[in-house]
Amino acid sequence: MENTKIKDSFSKIKNGFDNHIEENLDAERVLDKFLKWLDSNKRLAFLLTLIVGIITHITMITETIMSQDGLWNSMGYNRPGLWEMTLGRWGIEIMQRFNFYIAIPTVSTISCVLIMAISAIFIVDLFDLKSKISVFFTAVFLAVTPTLTVTLLYIYTAFAYCSNFLIATLVIWFIYKFKYKKIGFIISTCLFMLVLSIYQSYIGVSVGLCIMLTIIDLIKGKKKLKEIFLNVLKTIVVVILGGLLYYGTTMILLEVNKLSLAEYKNLNSFKISDILINLWNDIKNCYRDFYDFYMKDRIIYNTNYRRDIFYGLFFIMFAAIAIINLVKVQADSKKIKYSKIVLVILLILVLPIGLNCINVLVVGNTLYALTSIQMILIIPFLFAMTEQIQKIALTKWIIILTCFYLVGTYYIADNASYASLKMRYNQAYAVSIRIMERLESTHGYDKNNPLCIGGIIGDNNYPNVSELTDYSIGSVFENPIFHGSYQGSIGTMHQFLKIFLGQDIAFCSDELYEYIVRSKEFEQLGNFPEDNCTAIISGVNVIKLSNYIPLPDGTLLFEEY
Repeated sequence: MENTKIKDSFSKIKNGFDNHIEENLDAERVLDKFLKWLDSNKRLAFLLTLIVGIITHITMITETIMSQDGLWNSMGYNRPGLWEMTLGRWGIEIMQRFNFYIAIPTVSTISCVLIMAISAIFIVDLFDLKSKISVFFTAVFLAVTPTLTVTLLYIYTAFAYCSNFLIATLVIWFIYKFKYKKIGFIISTCLFMLVLSIYQSYIGVSVGLCIMLTIIDLIKGKKKLKEIFLNVLKTIVVVILGGLLYYGTTMILLEVNKLSLAEYKNLNSFKISDILINLWNDIKNCYRDFYDFYMKDRIIYNTNYRRDIFYGLFFIMFAAIAIINLVKVQADSKKIKYSKIVLVILLILVLPIGLNCINVLVVGNTLYALTSIQMILIIPFLFAMTEQIQKIALTKWIIILTCFYLVGTYYIADNASYASLKMRYNQAYAVSIRIMERLESTHGYDKNNPLCIGGIIGDNNYPNVSELTDYSIGSVFENPIFHGSYQGSIGTMHQFLKIFLGQDIAFCSDELYEYIVRSKEFEQLGNFPEDNCTAIISGVNVIKLSNYIPLPDGTLLFEEY
């Protein structure tokens, strides 16, 4: 009996040991599979994006500069609050947890570059890029794209937005690449809900990738049409289900917190009927934004670098190769399917709508630098289309040299932007000191009085003398540090005085502000830096900066600037 117990005990120990070995072997197999998946091209993409990203954005790591909204909401910023929830962006709070809600350039920049490097891995995998040249330019463009530069300047949401780019990419990766299709479908649906909850503009990343991969699959001809359209159908269902989950969750959160959707960009009046009525105009806006991003200066400055010409050459070369590729694949199959050729052409024509589909969903919306990061996906897409055929040596070198030129101009524009913004911060610092000195020397000044700053500093007293602005990314760097709206000017000035001058000054109420700027006493004041630009009115320390006077309701009292 005793021997039997001893044998049973040894048997249990042996079985436990065998199970432990088997579990370890399974873990080793999983690790081996992961390392096999993370091949040299993916590792190259990660390292290149990380290294080039840090080199390009080193100024953001070493300096304390940011956009107007970044200044308004950062440094003393703790975590996203009710305003983000009324915008339907409750996911920002979730993502910023991973960055510990720290809104300083050094932390946010490094973490954002790291996220973009991880994104590069999945983009290379999605497009199945084989050539080192394709991987190189995919990674480098992701690191230097001006849309990343602008995103980094919004330091209080930069990490969440860059993470959203990765999440929107993963939505498609789990549909197209994940081995377990049912689980992948569920994960994609949840991820798409999260994409909407962080920043709705990023849906263009997912939709654009779906169209691009469909085009590539049709050109390659290696997948059956049934499989191709099944992936498209899954994406459509994911978008619908994810959208419904997002809407339901948002409504519950608003109800619990006794809030309603903000009027910002017509969020509170979203109607399918409005979308249908404005559909044609919004579709035209999609094409206009696509064209403007590459060829005009409205979204990003292109013409000073003649980037428009090089992009034109870039697109022509790739279009020619893609057509040759499509015809060659069809010819190799010994049966040219004209319907497939027509379908590919139609999908290419639809691509700008997919990338900019937020324009269709939000009536009157238009892209700007912060919301156009999906445009950079054109680079890996075009390289993926041309990897299938043997390229002519001359054509290959034209494409490579064109890409090097575009990367170089982006690098210069990024750093010209940072240098220009740093100069503006130096100017803002000097002007702020002069403003406080003038106020403090005003007869009757009391530091305990609230402050009224009437008007926005403009070219009359705060000129932009740097030619670097012309070679920056775009219009975001033309604006003064102090915001152009009423709430924005109060917010940015308050933050600037507190952060850079160490003065936490209380501003007067909206009602008192409007009373003062409409008064005769204020009208008789000169504009800063004139001698009579300050006064004490109704117990308020007042300084008049310009005749450009924004009111709390968004209107202007005077139109002069």
